[in-house]
Amino acid sequence: MKVPQNLVHRLLNSDEIIIASHIGPEGDAVGSALALAIGLENLGKKVEVVYQSGVPKRYSFLPAANKVKRSPSFSPTLLVLVDCADLARADIPDSLRKNASSVIVIDHHPLKPKRSENNWLMWIEPKAAATGEMIAVLLKALKVTMTPEIATCLYAALISDTGVFHFRNTTPRTFRLAASLLKYGVDPQELAYRVMEVRSFAATQLLARMLRKAKFEPKTGLCWSVLTVKDFEQTGTTDEDTENFINFLRAVDGTKVAVLFREIEPKFVKVSMRSKDGIDVSAIARRFGGGGHPAAAGCKLSQSLRSAVATVLKTLREILS
Repeated sequence: MKVPQNLVHRLLNSDEIIIASHIGPEGDAVGSALALAIGLENLGKKVEVVYQSGVPKRYSFLPAANKVKRSPSFSPTLLVLVDCADLARADIPDSLRKNASSVIVIDHHPLKPKRSENNWLMWIEPKAAATGEMIAVLLKALKVTMTPEIATCLYAALISDTGVFHFRNTTPRTFRLAASLLKYGVDPQELAYRVMEVRSFAATQLLARMLRKAKFEPKTGLCWSVLTVKDFEQTGTTDEDTENFINFLRAVDGTKVAVLFREIEPKFVKVSMRSKDGIDVSAIARRFGGGGHPAAAGCKLSQSLRSAVATVLKTLREILS
């Protein structure tokens, strides 16, 4: 993996930098953004990580997470999007979205952004297991000294997007990077627990509701469930609490595609999909305006929960049968 030299040059010649990623950031997005921010700050840059929705509680323990802003405190000379290649999907204020004059994209998702201009620099590596792998290479190219804080953020990014190294995107390069990060005092057991396992009792109650409503179709290998607005209200939880829930559906023996529908508002539904056996759920998600990876993708539908479930399952049943 090689970093474009013009990307390195632009970062080194920018004094004020904003780093952001996609709406609903998971471990790779948050860990990558924080690792890059710490590294650039150590080079003397003025840097802020911006998430308009704030850092998800699950990742608030990461180094420098407490410094994340909901809106920038300065007008940057450069906006860096990590794990995101589309300004429309970035979790940033509209003012920053409209006034971004210089943009760098660092992403491992295979699709290119809908908007690309002369002031954009793109670095896309679909074979990278996580954007965190790319950030590690970039920091080395920038001659940033590795620290325990950076290592912790990068390790969180790696385990998030590889399912603690058991997804097929895990490569020898991934393990080599992980091994090198452990030298800086990363605690693999603690990080795996915090990133992949820990949840509140309220979230556990929400998980129980999802499992009670789960359906499995042996003929198609489809396993799915739903969570309603009422489920969130009665358990005192939010969509943020559902991270990793879908893995319980994917783990059902015989499942080829797992789907979780979350009713965020009466006519706004988020859909997450996971697959096995080489089924490309990102292609399915794109039919509904979403995207992602072949084995992990999602979309958002502006329709009732009943309609969203019927529409998506009809498409999946046609493909799986």
